[in-house]
Amino acid sequence: MQLERYEISKSLEVIHYTFFSVGPKGRIKKVVEFYREEDFAFPAYNLAFGDWNDAIQQIDDMAITNNDDTDMVLTTVAAVVFQFMKENPRRVVFAQGSTPSRTRLYQINIAKFFAEINSAFHVDGSINDIWEPFQKGRNYEAFLLRSK
Repeated sequence: MQLERYEISKSLEVIHYTFFSVGPKGRIKKVVEFYREEDFAFPAYNLAFGDWNDAIQQIDDMAITNNDDTDMVLTTVAAVVFQFMKENPRRVVFAQGSTPSRTRLYQINIAKFFAEINSAFHVDGSINDIWEPFQKGRNYEAFLLRSK
C-alpha cells in the first residue's frame, strides 16, 4: 500500500510488531502480535492488535484511543500483515475484531483495498462458521488470509 503509515519495529523474541500512534491524545504504543491458533488443522496465526498496556505487559484490544489517525493505524496494521506474510508465506492469518464493530471496520477496509489485497492473498470470510471467498457486501464474522 502506498498510503502514509507509521514506522514499525519487530521483536525477535516473539512474533510481534510495534509502532506508535501520534495525535491529539499523544504518542500511544500499538502492538500487532501473531500467535498460533490451535482451532485450525493448518498453521493459522491469530492477528491480535491493540494498545500496549504497560501495567499488565500485554495488548489491550478493547482500548479506544481516538487519536484521529484511524486510517494511518489501519494502514500500518495492513503493512505488518504484508510483512509477516512475506516472511512466513505458508502461514495463514486469522483476523477477527475484539468487537463486532471492529470486525466490521476490518471488513470495510478489506473491501476498500480489495484489489491490492487480492493481488497478494486469498481472502476468505466466515459467516456462521462457514468459510467462503471474500465478497464485498457480505457481513463476515472473521477473516483468513493466505498467500497466493
